[in-house]
Amino acid sequence: MLRLHFTAEDLARVKVDVLGPLAETSLSLWNLQRRDGKALFGGWRARTSPLVTGDGPHTAMFLSSPAGGLVDLFTLVGAAGCMGEGLERLISAPEGRLRYEFAVCSATSRQRAQWLSGVMAADRESVQRLAAGLQDCHEVAVASYWGRIRHHLDGEVAHRARLMVRGGVRALLESLRPMAMWKPPVLEIPGYRPLVHPTADFHLGGRPLVLAPSVFCGPVPQLFASPQADSVVMVYPALNNPIDAAGLWALPADTHRGDAPVPPALSALLGRTRAVVLCVIADHPACTTTQLAQRAGISLASASEHAATLRSAGLTTLTRERKAALHTLSHLGLTLLNTNGSAPAGTRTRPLPPLRKQSVGRLSS
Repeated sequence: MLRLHFTAEDLARVKVDVLGPLAETSLSLWNLQRRDGKALFGGWRARTSPLVTGDGPHTAMFLSSPAGGLVDLFTLVGAAGCMGEGLERLISAPEGRLRYEFAVCSATSRQRAQWLSGVMAADRESVQRLAAGLQDCHEVAVASYWGRIRHHLDGEVAHRARLMVRGGVRALLESLRPMAMWKPPVLEIPGYRPLVHPTADFHLGGRPLVLAPSVFCGPVPQLFASPQADSVVMVYPALNNPIDAAGLWALPADTHRGDAPVPPALSALLGRTRAVVLCVIADHPACTTTQLAQRAGISLASASEHAATLRSAGLTTLTRERKAALHTLSHLGLTLLNTNGSAPAGTRTRPLPPLRKQSVGRLSS
Protein backbone atom coordinates (compact mmCIF):
# COMPACT_ATOMS: atom_id res chain seq x y z
CA MET A 1 0.00 0.00 0.00
CA LEU A 2 1.05 3.58 -0.66
CA ARG A 3 -0.10 6.39 1.64
CA LEU A 4 0.02 9.83 0.07
CA HIS A 5 -0.09 12.60 2.71
CA PHE A 6 -1.63 16.03 1.98
CA THR A 7 -1.50 19.39 3.71
CA ALA A 8 -4.17 22.03 3.14
CA GLU A 9 -1.79 23.75 0.73
CA ASP A 10 -1.21 20.48 -1.13
CA LEU A 11 -4.94 20.04 -1.68
CA ALA A 12 -5.11 23.43 -3.36
CA ARG A 13 -2.47 22.38 -5.89
CA VAL A 14 -4.10 19.19 -7.18
CA LYS A 15 -5.02 19.16 -10.88
CA VAL A 16 -6.07 16.64 -13.52
CA ASP A 17 -4.33 16.60 -16.91
CA VAL A 18 -3.70 14.40 -19.96
CA LEU A 19 0.04 13.76 -20.35
CA GLY A 20 -0.13 13.00 -24.06
CA PRO A 21 0.92 10.33 -26.59
CA LEU A 22 4.47 9.76 -25.30
CA ALA A 23 3.18 8.86 -21.84
CA GLU A 24 0.52 6.57 -23.31
CA THR A 25 3.11 4.91 -25.55
CA SER A 26 5.38 4.20 -22.57
CA LEU A 27 2.46 2.77 -20.61
CA SER A 28 1.28 0.77 -23.61
CA LEU A 29 4.65 -1.00 -23.72
CA TRP A 30 4.22 -1.90 -20.06
CA ASN A 31 0.69 -3.10 -20.78
CA LEU A 32 1.88 -5.32 -23.63
CA GLN A 33 4.03 -7.27 -21.17
CA ARG A 34 1.23 -7.77 -18.66
CA ARG A 35 -1.23 -10.65 -18.48
CA ASP A 36 -4.08 -8.99 -16.57
CA GLY A 37 -7.01 -7.07 -18.03
CA LYS A 38 -7.64 -9.50 -20.87
CA ALA A 39 -11.22 -8.30 -21.29
CA LEU A 40 -9.92 -4.77 -21.81
CA PHE A 41 -6.70 -5.33 -23.73
CA GLY A 42 -6.69 -8.90 -25.07
CA GLY A 43 -7.60 -7.97 -28.63
CA TRP A 44 -5.32 -4.93 -28.71
CA ARG A 45 -2.38 -6.96 -27.37
CA ALA A 46 -2.90 -9.77 -29.89
CA ARG A 47 -3.02 -7.27 -32.74
CA THR A 48 -0.14 -5.09 -31.53
CA SER A 49 2.48 -7.47 -30.14
CA PRO A 50 3.56 -8.90 -33.53
CA LEU A 51 4.04 -5.36 -34.85
CA VAL A 52 6.57 -4.32 -32.19
CA THR A 53 9.79 -5.17 -34.00
CA GLY A 54 13.32 -3.83 -34.47
CA ASP A 55 14.38 -1.88 -31.38
CA GLY A 56 10.80 -2.03 -30.09
CA PRO A 57 11.08 -5.10 -27.82
CA HIS A 58 14.33 -3.84 -26.27
CA THR A 59 12.79 -0.39 -25.77
CA ALA A 60 9.72 -1.91 -24.13
CA MET A 61 11.67 -4.09 -21.70
CA PHE A 62 14.09 -1.26 -20.91
CA LEU A 63 11.44 1.35 -20.07
CA SER A 64 8.64 -0.74 -18.68
CA SER A 65 9.48 -4.19 -17.43
CA PRO A 66 6.82 -5.46 -15.00
CA ALA A 67 9.64 -6.95 -12.93
CA GLY A 68 11.81 -3.84 -12.91
CA GLY A 69 9.37 -0.96 -12.68
CA LEU A 70 8.58 1.97 -14.96
CA VAL A 71 11.10 4.57 -16.05
CA ASP A 72 9.76 7.99 -15.08
CA LEU A 73 9.27 9.68 -18.44
CA PHE A 74 6.20 11.31 -16.91
CA THR A 75 7.77 13.99 -14.69
CA LEU A 76 10.78 14.10 -17.02
CA VAL A 77 8.73 15.13 -20.05
CA GLY A 78 5.51 16.46 -18.51
CA ALA A 79 2.35 17.03 -20.52
CA ALA A 80 3.17 17.05 -24.24
CA GLY A 81 0.41 17.45 -26.79
CA CYS A 82 2.15 15.57 -29.59
CA MET A 83 4.70 12.79 -29.88
CA GLY A 84 7.32 15.03 -31.46
CA GLU A 85 7.18 17.51 -28.61
CA GLY A 86 7.55 14.75 -26.02
CA LEU A 87 10.49 13.12 -27.79
CA GLU A 88 12.24 16.46 -28.19
CA ARG A 89 11.99 17.06 -24.45
CA LEU A 90 13.33 13.56 -23.80
CA ILE A 91 16.32 14.01 -26.11
CA SER A 92 17.18 17.45 -24.69
CA ALA A 93 16.78 16.53 -20.98
CA PRO A 94 19.86 17.12 -18.76
CA GLU A 95 22.27 14.18 -18.72
CA GLY A 96 22.18 13.88 -14.93
CA ARG A 97 18.40 13.64 -14.92
CA LEU A 98 18.44 11.01 -17.65
CA ARG A 99 20.99 8.88 -15.81
CA TYR A 100 18.94 9.11 -12.62
CA GLU A 101 15.69 8.06 -14.27
CA PHE A 102 17.25 5.26 -16.32
CA ALA A 103 18.84 3.79 -13.19
CA VAL A 104 15.54 2.00 -12.51
CA CYS A 105 16.43 -0.27 -15.43
CA SER A 106 19.31 -1.92 -13.55
CA ALA A 107 16.95 -4.72 -12.45
CA THR A 108 16.62 -5.86 -16.08
CA SER A 109 20.31 -5.56 -17.01
CA ARG A 110 20.53 -9.19 -18.23
CA GLN A 111 17.85 -8.53 -20.82
CA ARG A 112 19.28 -5.28 -22.19
CA ALA A 113 20.61 -4.89 -25.71
CA GLN A 114 24.14 -3.53 -25.82
CA TRP A 115 23.13 -0.15 -27.24
CA LEU A 116 20.98 0.52 -24.16
CA SER A 117 24.13 0.81 -22.03
CA GLY A 118 24.72 4.05 -23.89
CA VAL A 119 21.21 5.17 -23.01
CA MET A 120 21.86 4.55 -19.32
CA ALA A 121 25.00 6.68 -19.62
CA ALA A 122 22.87 9.43 -21.25
CA ASP A 123 24.89 9.25 -24.48
CA ARG A 124 23.00 11.55 -26.85
CA GLU A 125 23.21 9.29 -29.88
CA SER A 126 21.89 6.36 -27.84
CA VAL A 127 19.08 8.47 -26.35
CA GLN A 128 18.11 9.50 -29.88
CA ARG A 129 17.97 5.84 -30.84
CA LEU A 130 15.72 5.22 -27.83
CA ALA A 131 13.50 8.08 -28.99
CA ALA A 132 13.34 6.56 -32.46
CA GLY A 133 12.35 3.22 -30.90
CA LEU A 134 9.59 4.96 -28.96
CA GLN A 135 8.37 6.63 -32.14
CA ASP A 136 8.20 3.27 -33.92
CA CYS A 137 6.33 1.74 -30.96
CA HIS A 138 3.95 4.69 -30.95
CA GLU A 139 3.16 4.13 -34.63
CA VAL A 140 2.11 0.51 -34.13
CA ALA A 141 0.65 0.60 -30.61
CA VAL A 142 -1.01 4.00 -30.15
CA ALA A 143 -1.06 6.26 -33.21
CA SER A 144 -3.97 4.63 -35.02
CA TYR A 145 -6.11 4.79 -31.86
CA TRP A 146 -4.91 8.16 -30.59
CA GLY A 147 -7.95 10.17 -31.71
CA ARG A 148 -10.31 7.90 -29.78
CA ILE A 149 -7.90 7.62 -26.83
CA ARG A 150 -7.57 11.40 -26.58
CA HIS A 151 -11.35 11.82 -26.74
CA HIS A 152 -11.76 9.24 -23.96
CA LEU A 153 -9.13 10.89 -21.76
CA ASP A 154 -10.52 14.38 -22.35
CA GLY A 155 -13.92 13.07 -21.23
CA GLU A 156 -12.31 11.65 -18.08
CA VAL A 157 -10.65 15.00 -17.29
CA ALA A 158 -13.93 16.85 -17.86
CA HIS A 159 -15.74 14.42 -15.53
CA ARG A 160 -13.21 14.92 -12.73
CA ALA A 161 -13.26 18.68 -13.26
CA ARG A 162 -17.02 18.78 -12.81
CA LEU A 163 -16.63 16.91 -9.52
CA MET A 164 -14.11 19.50 -8.35
CA VAL A 165 -16.43 22.36 -9.25
CA ARG A 166 -19.30 20.80 -7.32
CA GLY A 167 -17.47 19.45 -4.28
CA GLY A 168 -13.90 20.68 -4.31
CA VAL A 169 -10.73 18.62 -4.42
CA ARG A 170 -12.01 16.33 -1.66
CA ALA A 171 -14.87 15.24 -3.93
CA LEU A 172 -12.31 14.58 -6.65
CA LEU A 173 -10.18 12.40 -4.39
CA GLU A 174 -13.22 10.55 -3.03
CA SER A 175 -14.25 9.73 -6.61
CA LEU A 176 -11.07 7.68 -7.11
CA ARG A 177 -12.53 4.73 -5.16
CA PRO A 178 -11.87 1.81 -5.27
CA MET A 179 -8.44 2.27 -6.86
CA ALA A 180 -7.55 4.89 -4.23
CA MET A 181 -9.18 5.57 -0.85
CA TRP A 182 -9.43 9.12 0.51
CA LYS A 183 -9.03 9.12 4.29
CA PRO A 184 -8.27 12.77 5.08
CA PRO A 185 -5.53 13.88 5.00
CA VAL A 186 -4.20 10.66 3.39
CA LEU A 187 -4.88 9.07 0.01
CA GLU A 188 -4.32 5.31 0.25
CA ILE A 189 -3.58 3.20 -2.82
CA PRO A 190 -4.25 -0.46 -2.02
CA GLY A 191 -2.18 -2.97 -3.93
CA TYR A 192 0.61 -0.48 -4.63
CA ARG A 193 4.04 -2.07 -4.28
CA PRO A 194 6.94 0.40 -3.98
CA LEU A 195 10.29 -0.88 -5.13
CA VAL A 196 11.96 -0.89 -1.72
CA HIS A 197 9.49 -1.17 1.17
CA PRO A 198 6.26 -3.20 1.48
CA THR A 199 4.49 -0.04 2.67
CA ALA A 200 5.32 3.60 2.00
CA ASP A 201 4.32 7.04 3.26
CA PHE A 202 4.88 9.83 0.79
CA HIS A 203 4.66 13.57 1.51
CA LEU A 204 4.21 15.99 -1.37
CA GLY A 205 6.47 18.58 0.24
CA GLY A 206 4.80 21.56 -1.40
CA ARG A 207 4.90 20.18 -4.95
CA PRO A 208 1.67 20.08 -6.97
CA LEU A 209 0.07 16.70 -7.63
CA VAL A 210 -0.98 15.97 -11.21
CA LEU A 211 -3.60 13.24 -11.57
CA ALA A 212 -3.05 11.84 -15.06
CA PRO A 213 -5.66 9.46 -16.50
CA SER A 214 -4.33 6.75 -18.78
CA VAL A 215 -5.96 4.17 -21.00
CA PHE A 216 -3.06 1.73 -20.59
CA CYS A 217 -2.33 2.09 -16.87
CA GLY A 218 -3.88 -0.48 -14.67
CA PRO A 219 -5.24 -1.66 -12.46
CA VAL A 220 -3.24 0.16 -9.75
CA PRO A 221 -2.32 3.88 -9.98
CA GLN A 222 1.39 4.62 -10.27
CA LEU A 223 3.22 7.48 -8.54
CA PHE A 224 6.19 9.27 -10.10
CA ALA A 225 8.03 11.76 -7.93
CA SER A 226 11.62 12.40 -8.94
CA PRO A 227 13.39 14.71 -6.46
CA GLN A 228 14.49 16.76 -9.49
CA ALA A 229 10.92 17.29 -10.74
CA ASP A 230 8.76 20.33 -10.00
CA SER A 231 5.60 18.23 -9.63
CA VAL A 232 4.43 14.77 -8.57
CA VAL A 233 2.47 12.70 -11.12
CA MET A 234 0.00 9.97 -10.26
CA VAL A 235 -1.03 8.04 -13.35
CA TYR A 236 -4.31 6.24 -12.81
CA PRO A 237 -6.38 3.83 -14.95
CA ALA A 238 -9.11 5.51 -16.96
CA LEU A 239 -10.30 2.44 -18.88
CA ASN A 240 -12.29 -0.02 -16.78
CA ASN A 241 -15.28 -0.93 -18.93
CA PRO A 242 -14.97 -3.67 -21.60
CA ILE A 243 -17.61 -1.87 -23.68
CA ASP A 244 -15.51 1.31 -23.72
CA ALA A 245 -12.45 -0.79 -24.53
CA ALA A 246 -14.23 -2.43 -27.45
CA GLY A 247 -15.02 1.01 -28.82
CA LEU A 248 -11.39 2.11 -28.58
CA TRP A 249 -9.93 -0.94 -30.30
CA ALA A 250 -12.75 -1.64 -32.78
CA LEU A 251 -12.01 -2.05 -36.46
CA PRO A 252 -15.34 -1.59 -38.27
CA ALA A 253 -15.82 -4.01 -41.16
CA ASP A 254 -16.71 -1.24 -43.59
CA THR A 255 -13.82 1.13 -42.82
CA HIS A 256 -10.08 1.16 -42.99
CA ARG A 257 -7.89 2.63 -40.26
CA GLY A 258 -8.26 6.18 -41.57
CA ASP A 259 -12.01 5.87 -40.84
CA ALA A 260 -12.93 6.52 -44.50
CA PRO A 261 -15.36 4.02 -46.01
CA VAL A 262 -14.14 1.36 -48.41
CA PRO A 263 -16.54 1.30 -51.40
CA PRO A 264 -18.43 -2.01 -51.73
CA ALA A 265 -17.50 -2.19 -55.43
CA LEU A 266 -13.81 -2.03 -54.56
CA SER A 267 -14.24 -4.73 -51.90
CA ALA A 268 -16.07 -6.93 -54.39
CA LEU A 269 -13.29 -6.43 -56.93
CA LEU A 270 -10.26 -6.99 -54.72
CA GLY A 271 -11.63 -8.60 -51.58
CA ARG A 272 -12.32 -6.52 -48.46
CA THR A 273 -8.93 -6.84 -46.78
CA ARG A 274 -6.97 -6.13 -49.95
CA ALA A 275 -9.25 -3.15 -50.65
CA VAL A 276 -8.56 -1.84 -47.14
CA VAL A 277 -4.81 -2.21 -47.72
CA LEU A 278 -5.03 -0.30 -50.99
CA CYS A 279 -7.03 2.50 -49.34
CA VAL A 280 -4.55 2.74 -46.49
CA ILE A 281 -1.66 3.10 -48.94
CA ALA A 282 -3.61 5.79 -50.76
CA ASP A 283 -4.30 7.75 -47.56
CA HIS A 284 -0.80 7.22 -46.11
CA PRO A 285 1.71 7.34 -48.99
CA ALA A 286 5.24 6.12 -48.29
CA CYS A 287 4.16 3.98 -45.33
CA THR A 288 6.18 1.00 -44.15
CA THR A 289 4.76 -2.52 -44.02
CA THR A 290 4.56 -2.25 -40.23
CA GLN A 291 2.58 0.98 -40.45
CA LEU A 292 0.41 -0.53 -43.16
CA ALA A 293 -0.41 -3.54 -40.96
CA GLN A 294 -1.31 -1.37 -37.98
CA ARG A 295 -3.49 1.05 -39.94
CA ALA A 296 -5.27 -1.77 -41.75
CA GLY A 297 -5.75 -3.74 -38.53
CA ILE A 298 -4.13 -6.92 -39.87
CA SER A 299 -1.02 -8.95 -39.08
CA LEU A 300 2.37 -8.00 -40.44
CA ALA A 301 2.52 -11.17 -42.54
CA SER A 302 -0.91 -10.48 -44.01
CA ALA A 303 0.00 -6.88 -44.81
CA SER A 304 3.17 -8.01 -46.57
CA GLU A 305 1.26 -10.62 -48.60
CA HIS A 306 -1.51 -8.23 -49.69
CA ALA A 307 0.98 -5.46 -50.49
CA ALA A 308 2.96 -7.88 -52.67
CA THR A 309 -0.19 -8.89 -54.55
CA LEU A 310 -1.19 -5.27 -55.14
CA ARG A 311 2.33 -4.47 -56.29
CA SER A 312 2.42 -7.40 -58.73
CA ALA A 313 -0.89 -6.16 -60.14
CA GLY A 314 0.66 -2.75 -60.76
CA LEU A 315 -1.60 -0.95 -58.25
CA THR A 316 1.21 0.06 -55.88
CA THR A 317 4.95 0.57 -56.02
CA LEU A 318 7.73 -0.14 -53.54
CA THR A 319 10.63 2.23 -52.91
CA ARG A 320 13.46 1.91 -50.43
CA GLU A 321 14.73 4.65 -48.16
CA ARG A 322 17.75 3.49 -46.18
CA LYS A 323 16.54 0.23 -44.61
CA ALA A 324 12.81 1.03 -44.90
CA ALA A 325 10.57 -0.33 -47.67
CA LEU A 326 7.85 2.22 -48.46
CA HIS A 327 4.53 1.51 -50.20
CA THR A 328 3.03 4.10 -52.55
CA LEU A 329 0.01 4.14 -54.84
CA SER A 330 0.78 3.77 -58.57
CA HIS A 331 -0.99 5.65 -61.37
CA LEU A 332 -3.01 2.52 -62.10
CA GLY A 333 -3.97 2.21 -58.44
CA LEU A 334 -5.09 5.86 -58.37
CA THR A 335 -7.13 5.27 -61.52
CA LEU A 336 -8.82 2.28 -59.90
CA LEU A 337 -9.67 4.29 -56.77
CA ASN A 338 -10.95 7.19 -58.87
CA THR A 339 -13.20 4.77 -60.71
CA ASN A 340 -14.59 3.44 -57.43
CA GLY A 341 -14.84 6.80 -55.68
CA SER A 342 -12.18 6.06 -53.07
CA ALA A 343 -9.19 8.13 -54.09
CA PRO A 344 -7.63 10.18 -51.27
CA ALA A 345 -8.67 13.80 -50.92
CA GLY A 346 -6.87 16.10 -53.33
CA THR A 347 -6.10 13.34 -55.86
CA ARG A 348 -9.53 12.59 -57.34
CA THR A 349 -9.99 13.19 -61.05
CA ARG A 350 -12.84 12.56 -63.45
CA PRO A 351 -14.13 8.97 -63.29
CA LEU A 352 -12.66 6.70 -65.96
CA PRO A 353 -14.17 3.60 -67.53
CA PRO A 354 -14.18 0.60 -65.17
CA LEU A 355 -11.05 -1.56 -65.12
CA ARG A 356 -10.99 -5.30 -65.11
CA LYS A 357 -9.65 -6.98 -62.00
CA GLN A 358 -5.84 -7.33 -61.86
CA SER A 359 -4.09 -10.56 -60.67
CA VAL A 360 2.37 -3.25 -29.22
CA GLY A 361 5.59 1.82 -11.13
CA ARG A 362 7.90 3.29 -9.90
CA LEU A 363 7.91 5.45 -6.73
CA SER A 364 11.07 7.55 -6.94
CA SER A 365 11.64 9.73 -3.95
